[in-house]
Amino acid sequence: MAIWKSDYLNFDSSNILLFLHKWRKPLIVVTVTALLGAVLFSSPWFITPKYKSTVILYPTATNAISKALFSENSGNEKDILAFGEDEETEQLLQILHSNRIRDKIIERYQLMQHYHIDTNSSYKNTRLYQEYEDNISFKRTEFMAVKISVLDTDPQMAADIANDIAELLDSTKNDMQKQRAQRAYEIVKDQYFKQRDAVAAMEDSLTKLRAFGVNDYESQAEMINQQLAIELAGDNTDGVKRLEQKLEILAKYGGPYVSIRDALEYEKKQLSMLRAKYEEAKTDAQEVLPVKFVVNSAYKAERKSYPIRWLIVLVATISAFLFALILLLIVENINTYFPDTFKGAGSKPVRREPRNRISGKDPPPPLRQASAPPRYEHSDEPDSQPVHPPPAIAEKADDEKKIEEDEPPKNYHQKTKHHNDYQTEKHDTQMTRYFTNTNLLKLLFKWKIHLTIIVLAAVILAAIFSSPWFVTPMFKSYALIYPSNVEPYSEESRSEQMLEFLKSKEIRDKIIKKYDLAQRYKIDSSYKYFESTIIYEYSQNVMISKTPFETIKIEVFDADPMVACNMVNDIIKFYDQKVLNTHRKKYKEGMDYIAMRLALKKAEIDSVENILYQIRTEYGIIDYPNQSREVARGFLRTVDGNNAAQNINTREVLQLKENIEKYGGIYTYYNDRYFDLIAEYGKVKMDYDQALMFYTRDITYSSVISAPFPADKKSYPVRWVIVLLAALGGFFASLVAILVMENIDSIRRNF
Repeated sequence: MAIWKSDYLNFDSSNILLFLHKWRKPLIVVTVTALLGAVLFSSPWFITPKYKSTVILYPTATNAISKALFSENSGNEKDILAFGEDEETEQLLQILHSNRIRDKIIERYQLMQHYHIDTNSSYKNTRLYQEYEDNISFKRTEFMAVKISVLDTDPQMAADIANDIAELLDSTKNDMQKQRAQRAYEIVKDQYFKQRDAVAAMEDSLTKLRAFGVNDYESQAEMINQQLAIELAGDNTDGVKRLEQKLEILAKYGGPYVSIRDALEYEKKQLSMLRAKYEEAKTDAQEVLPVKFVVNSAYKAERKSYPIRWLIVLVATISAFLFALILLLIVENINTYFPDTFKGAGSKPVRREPRNRISGKDPPPPLRQASAPPRYEHSDEPDSQPVHPPPAIAEKADDEKKIEEDEPPKNYHQKTKHHNDYQTEKHDTQMTRYFTNTNLLKLLFKWKIHLTIIVLAAVILAAIFSSPWFVTPMFKSYALIYPSNVEPYSEESRSEQMLEFLKSKEIRDKIIKKYDLAQRYKIDSSYKYFESTIIYEYSQNVMISKTPFETIKIEVFDADPMVACNMVNDIIKFYDQKVLNTHRKKYKEGMDYIAMRLALKKAEIDSVENILYQIRTEYGIIDYPNQSREVARGFLRTVDGNNAAQNINTREVLQLKENIEKYGGIYTYYNDRYFDLIAEYGKVKMDYDQALMFYTRDITYSSVISAPFPADKKSYPVRWVIVLLAALGGFFASLVAILVMENIDSIRRNF
C-alpha cells in the first residue's frame, strides 16, 4: 500500500493542535463573539431577573379531628402531633398540583396580567397554566418534606405566593374533607334524631302505663301479693277486691311495661352511641385543624436566582467553540475531497492524473512544497518526517507489487491463502468506501437537489394532511381524584380498586349511550365488528391511569372541549353511583338477614309473652318468688299479726299453691327466657339500625383534587411533531434508496 494513503488513516494528537493553530483566528473570533453575546443577552436588558422563594413543610399524620381528640380508642390512632409519612406526603403533593389552589393563586395575584398574557388570545388559559407551572413547582425532599418553590420578577410577590400556597393548602384540604364530613354529619344527625324520637315515644308509652298504676312491675307485684295475703288473713273482702283489681292491671299491663322498659334500656344505649358519633361528626364538619407543619416560611429574596449568567456564558462559549470546530472540520473535508466546491467560476480546473493501467487505482496526490501548510500526517518514528517518493517511483512500486500479487500461486495452500486475502481486502475496501464520512458527504452533495425536493414535499404533505381538513382536532380534559369511603376487597390498594371500577363495562356503556359515541366516532351500528370497534375507539379517547401519587387521572379526548369536560364529570358521577349501588347491594343482603333474625326474635318474644299472660290471668301467678313465699306462710299459718292464722283463706291459699306447683316452673322458665329474648332483641335491633343506616346513606366515593375544565387549545394532533417526523422519515428513506442505487453493482457482485 502506498505511503500517502496510510497518512489519512492514522491518528496523531499533533494533528489537532496543528488544525487549531491553522484555524485559530476564526475560532477565537467565534468564541469571543459568543462570549460577548452571551454576556449581553443574559443581562437584565434582555432577560428579566427572577427571584426565588421557598416554603418547606411536613404533612400531619391525622385527618379526622374527632378520632384524634375524642375517640375512646385514640391510643390506637396516630398522634395528632406526629408528622406524616409517604402516603400523606404524596397526598399533599397532589393537592398542591390541584386546580383549586392554582385558580385561587391566579385570581388573587392577577397572574394573567402579571405574566403579560393577551386576554383576547385563543390559547390564553393554556399559556397561563404553562407559565404557572414554569414558575411554581412542588417536589418532595430527601427528608420526606414538601418543598414549594416560586420564581417571580418581584421578590416580595414570590414570597407572598409561596406563603399563600402553603396557607391555601389548609383550606383546600379541609374543604375537600368537609364535603364528606358534612354529608356524614347529616347522616348521623338524621339517625340520632330518629333514635331520640324513638326513645321519647317509648318513654311516653311508659308514662301512659304508669298512669294505669304500673310503676315498677316487680316491686308492685311483691308488695301487692304481701298485702293480699294480709287482707286474706284479715278476711277483708273489700281490701282483697281492691288488691285483685290491681293484680289484674298488673297482669294486663305488666308485660308491655316490662317489654318497653327493657327495650328502652337498649335503645338508650344506642342513643348514647349515636350521640357520641353525632358529636364526632359535628366536630369534623364544623372544626378545622392545620394539615401541615411549616418548617421554613418564604421570605423576600435579596439575590436573583434566574438567569445564572456565568452558566449561560460558559455553555454558550463552549457550544460556539465546538460548533465552529465541527464546521471547520466539515469545510476541511470538503476542501480535500471537493476541491472545486469553494472556488470561483474563473478558477482553473485541477488536472487529475490518469488511473494506473495495472492496478486500476487513482494515483497518489502530488508531493507538497515546503511553503504549503503543514500536513496532518503520522509516522512510526516520533521525530522523523514522512517521506513521499516521487509519483513515478510510487507508481512503479505499486505496479511491481500488483504484478507480484497477480502471479499465480504455486500450490493449493498458496491458492487458498491468496483467495482469502483477496476477498478480505475486497470487502474491507468496500465497507470502508460505504461508511467513510467523506463518501457520505460526496453522496449528499451529488443528490442534494433530489433530497431537498423530497424533504420539502414530505414537509408540505405532512402539514396538509395534519391540518383540520384531514385530521379532526381533539381537545383534552382531565381530572385527578382520590378514592374515599371505600375499603379494599383484597390485597389491592384503594386506588387500584377505584381504577377497576372506573374501567368497568357498566360505566363505559353508560358513557357510550349518553353521548352516543357510535355517532360521534362515526361507527355504523350494523357493522359486523361494531362492539369491538367502539370499545377500541373508547379506549383510545378515554384513558384512566394511576399517578405516582396514588391518585387516579381521567383523561378524555374529544372534538368538542365541552363534551370532553362533561364526559370526565359523568365518569366520576357514574363511578360514585356504581360503588354506591355495589355497597347497597351488600348492605341490603346483611340488612335482610338481620331483619329476618329480628322478626324471629320478635315472634318468639310475642309467643313467650302470650304464655306468660295466660299464666298470669288464668292461674294468678304474677310474681313467682314472692307468691311462693306468701303461699308457704299461709299454708303453714305463720302469718304475722293477731289472729292472722285463723283468718287465712285456706281455699285460696291451697288453690294458689296448686297453681304454683303446676305452673310455677313454667312461669319461671318463660319469664327468664322473656328477659333473655328482650336483651337479644335489643342487640339485633342495634345491628339492624346500623345496617339500615349504611344502606340508606347517600354518599360519594371520590375526592376531586383537580376538577376538569374545557380546554382552549387542541391536544391532538401535534403538527410540528408530525411534520418533523415526516421530514426525517422522508430524508432517511431517500438516503437508503440512494445508497442502494449507488451500490447496486457492488451488491450484485457480492450477493
